[in-house]
Amino acid sequence: MANNNKEIEIKIPVDNKTFSRVKERLSTLAKFEKKSNQTDSYFTPCHRNFVEPKFPFEWLSIRSRGGKNIICYKHYYPENAETNTHCDEFETEIVSKDQIEKIFSVLNFKKMVTVEKERETYLFKDEFEIELDDVKELGCFIEIEAVKDFGSVEETRDKLFQFAKKLNVDASKADKRGYPYLMMKKKGLIK
Repeated sequence: MANNNKEIEIKIPVDNKTFSRVKERLSTLAKFEKKSNQTDSYFTPCHRNFVEPKFPFEWLSIRSRGGKNIICYKHYYPENAETNTHCDEFETEIVSKDQIEKIFSVLNFKKMVTVEKERETYLFKDEFEIELDDVKELGCFIEIEAVKDFGSVEETRDKLFQFAKKLNVDASKADKRGYPYLMMKKKGLIK
């Protein structure tokens, strides 16, 4: 959930024990929002391959969320960097996922991977959205996203890392690339 089309978050892979411990901690610290099953299919245009750079910085996806379908484009900054600090996120609901996929096919967009996850969402003081993700083929992750404007990107990232520490999660192990990249790497589609 981007704030003014800007998303600032950290995503930390964790083992099952840490995942359960954080879930228990959140039950007393934050407000449970919802549980959902989510499927995100990622595409790239053939005329501008999003995974061609060493560190991809653009993603186009069709997201399925509880009966809703959403088209989403993300552009990460800094571009071509191993670690991103934030991204522009533009999304809108679509009526027919199948029709959008047909349009993509006609326009020569190629489907790269699909990411499936079970997600539990919590809200902490209208400051952070915390998502506990069990991602098929990738494992468990804790995602912490700022929903409040803390000022600069750097100040906001600092608050995210402080909150991770409050949850007793080692944020130094934060994922730098995101689920689509991890899935493509696992499937041998990128090096």
